[in-house]
Amino acid sequence: MVENKLRHLGVIMDGNRRWAKQHMFRSVMKGHEAGTDTFIDLCEWCENADIPYLTVYAFSTENWKRSQEEVSDLFALMRKFFVDEIHRCIEMGVGVHVVGNLSPLTEEDRQIVRNAEEVTKDCHKLYLQIAMSYGGRDELLRAVKSYGEDLLSGREALGDLTEEKFETYLDTAGVPDMDLVIRTGGDQRLSNFFPWQTTYADLWFTDTLWPDFSEEELHKALDFYRTVKVNKGK
Repeated sequence: MVENKLRHLGVIMDGNRRWAKQHMFRSVMKGHEAGTDTFIDLCEWCENADIPYLTVYAFSTENWKRSQEEVSDLFALMRKFFVDEIHRCIEMGVGVHVVGNLSPLTEEDRQIVRNAEEVTKDCHKLYLQIAMSYGGRDELLRAVKSYGEDLLSGREALGDLTEEKFETYLDTAGVPDMDLVIRTGGDQRLSNFFPWQTTYADLWFTDTLWPDFSEEELHKALDFYRTVKVNKGK
């Protein structure tokens, strides 16, 4: 078998609401709840596949445009994960790192996120990035603004800017770029998902809705990735 050199997997977990509607649930939150269970399973599957880095799209900047009720329910579900389920991350050796623009969150929610990161800081079996209130364009704008502030203050010089330097201003500073991105739910686009960090990533799309995603389907994506690398002679 060809060695799996995949270090960093990105996943766009799409299809929770459609799954709930297909199953005739009155609330789309049933889909998000089922999707959370699949997400926790994914962490274990990545460990089984010796994938050291995982990034998932949990809540985009565009998701703020959803109904206030759904946004409130989504954050209630996230709080439940960060508070009630964080012990499962510790048991599995999953280090939690939340990236994105957290300024729209309440101080209470930001503290919950910080606590989850703190209690899992010594977990190194899987480096998990959860993109929350994240948008790729927003990340790049924030990075440019931070770099501009350093220019104005004299901490940086314009002629010294390189790709490596700019990466230090991104939310993912110090984390390797993604090798493979999986998107469930049928759409074949990245939807503002880490444009800088996915520049050279291979893309694998499936019609499967996120709550129905399985370890078997993950391995189909990994087989695709290995085949691509073999065909490219890597």
